[in-house]
This record gives sequence, structure tokens and C-alpha cells, in this order.
Amino acid sequence: MSDVTEARVREVLNGIIDPCSTVAGVPAGMDDMGMISEIRLGDSGPDGRRIGVGITLTDPTCMLLTTFVNETRIRLSALPGVTGVDVTLDHETEWTEDRLAPHYRQQLDAHRAEKRRRLLPLTPVNSGSDVKER
Repeated sequence: MSDVTEARVREVLNGIIDPCSTVAGVPAGMDDMGMISEIRLGDSGPDGRRIGVGITLTDPTCMLLTTFVNETRIRLSALPGVTGVDVTLDHETEWTEDRLAPHYRQQLDAHRAEKRRRLLPLTPVNSGSDVKER
């Protein structure tokens, strides 16, 4: 029987990096982003296991849905003992930042604090109505 576990599935899926997290400056995988809403492991006879995964997108209009689904199927199908992979989009679970893994949340908060620290103070600009004519 396959030694595929939920922990191993999460590890593999965490290797799929959310591009939006990269743009934010702190790359994170699907599990650290809290995008995995469900993992089902089922026996598929003596040959191995069938894996079911539910994915919650960080934004319901995310154009990378197909990329996440395809990468999930490809990477999990490559695990020894996996006989099939079913990926579904979880429309019921709304993604919020509280779904972030605690260690990733700390990294993101530290990154944001550092960015704020390096910002130059903004100086108000006078509009034309504040200027006196000579």
C-alpha cells in the first residue's frame, strides 16, 4: 500500500507557489497560503491511493485557476502509489488572511513592517488655490 499521507500531500502542494505572494514580496506555497480546503485519501485497491483535493482561491476571479488545478494533478499523480487525483474548486469557503499558516503570516507581517519602515514620508503638495498671486 502507498505511504501517501495528508502531510505528504500538503508538502507537495506547498511547492506550488502562489504568484500573488511572490508579487507581494514573500513567496508562499498553496498550503501556507491556506488554499487547501480539503484532502481526501482513499484506497484504490492493492495498487495505491486516490487523492481528492479541494482548492480555495484567494480571489474568486483568479485567472490562475487552471494552473493551480493542473499543477496539483501533475505533482500528486507523480507520487509513488497514487492511482488518481481529483481536484475540485471549493466555492463555499471564502479565503481570508486568517487562513494563512502562522509561520507565513509572521514572515509577511515582518516584510510589510520593513517596507513601511523604509517608506519616505509624504509631503503634502499645495494646490493652486493656496498660492497667492503677486
